Amino acid sequence: MEDTDFDSLCAGLSADEAKLFRKMLVEWSDGDENGFPVQLALLTRAQWRAAALVPQAVNESRKLIELHLAEYRRQTKAMTDDFSNTLRAQSEEFKATTEKHGQTIQQAVMHIKLQIVDAEIVARRVKSQMENASSEWREIKTSTTVQCKRLEDVSNDLQNRFGWQVIILIGAGLLVAFGFGYCFGHHWIR
Repeated sequence: MEDTDFDSLCAGLSADEAKLFRKMLVEWSDGDENGFPVQLALLTRAQWRAAALVPQAVNESRKLIELHLAEYRRQTKAMTDDFSNTLRAQSEEFKATTEKHGQTIQQAVMHIKLQIVDAEIVARRVKSQMENASSEWREIKTSTTVQCKRLEDVSNDLQNRFGWQVIILIGAGLLVAFGFGYCFGHHWIR
C-alpha cells in the first residue's frame, strides 16, 4: 500500500494522537452547516472576492495618482514662476540695500576712527594707573609676606605650647587612673 496525504499528516504522531486526529477529521467532514469546514469555505470565498477587487482598486489608484501628478506639475510651474518674479524683485532690493549699507559703513568708519583716538587717550591713562597699582601691589605683597611670617611664628609657638600641655594632661590623667586603679585594687583584695 502507498502512503496517502492523511498518512503524511500523521507522520511523527503517536498511535493515540493519529487515532484522535482521524476522529476529529471525520467529525469535521460530517459536521453541521455552521461547522468548521463550511466556515473555512466561506472565509476562503470571501478572500477570493477581496483578491478579485485588487486589480480594479489598483487601476483606480493609478488614475487618481495621475490626476494628482498633473495638479502637482501645474502647481510646481506656478510656484516656479512666482519664485522667479520674487527673486528678481528681491535682487533689486538687495542692490539698493547694498548701496545704502556701503554709505552707512563709510559713516561708521569715520565714527570708529574718532573712537580709536579717544581709546588711545584712555589707554594711556589706564597704563599709568596700572603702573601705580602694580607698585602698590608689590608693597602690599611685601607687607603681607611679613605679616604671614609673623603669623606663622605665632602659630608654631602656640602649637608647641599646646602639644606639651596635651602631653602633660594625658600623663596626669594616666597617673590619676593608675592611682585609682591601685587604690581600688588594693581595697578590693582586702
